[in-house]
Amino acid sequence: MTDKFITISYWNVTKNIYYSLLFILPMLFLYEVMCWIQFFDKSAKIRNGADVLIRHLIMGIGNNSELIYGLILLIIFFGVMFFNRGVVKNGQLKFTFLLFMIAESILWCIGFVILMSVSEKLLLSIMERNIIPEQFYLAIGAGIWEELLFRVGAIGLSLSFLTKVIGYSGFYSAFIAILLSALIFSLFHYLGPFGDIFAYKSFYLRTLAGIFLGSLYLFRGFGITVYTHIFYDMAIISIPVLLTTA
Repeated sequence: MTDKFITISYWNVTKNIYYSLLFILPMLFLYEVMCWIQFFDKSAKIRNGADVLIRHLIMGIGNNSELIYGLILLIIFFGVMFFNRGVVKNGQLKFTFLLFMIAESILWCIGFVILMSVSEKLLLSIMERNIIPEQFYLAIGAGIWEELLFRVGAIGLSLSFLTKVIGYSGFYSAFIAILLSALIFSLFHYLGPFGDIFAYKSFYLRTLAGIFLGSLYLFRGFGITVYTHIFYDMAIISIPVLLTTA
């Protein structure tokens, strides 16, 4: 197998939703474990806003909504695994690629930090609190659920509507879908009791972040976008701490 084949294979298969779900599974598990550890003796739990929104939509089902929520996630996961089982049959599942995806996500995160640093203040996409473990927990939740809601959901629905209903070309549909999802993503951070006070500068910068993440999602897929978002939030949580202790 040549190096060229390995490179092409990596770029092609790691964008697949099969790889993405396997890739984010440890982070999803860590998110739920950290939630249990931090809030097991408390009546209320703090969760990422996008996670809460999705849960509230499912809670309209009625009793046992938490159980139904978990079952829906399992059905989706195993459904995707089943319909994409050709990845395994064709020998395209390589666990070394998952390690490469982590390294690639770190590189995208560095670029993301550089892009956002032009504001002279790195914006955090989660609640700014002084409890570091809680911030890391929320950073993981933001990476998973905000990418699911605003990139997979908003971009996916927008692309389908623009291409299949309106008949726009793929390029214009992608451009509009990325911009629309970025605007919704930015506005989302000002909603609810824990939302930020609206400011044009932070709105613009969050829209810029949404454009970056939306473009990355279409270019490299869900999994790498999730990890890039998580690493970015963790980086800007850690940077002030490192600077004050240096």
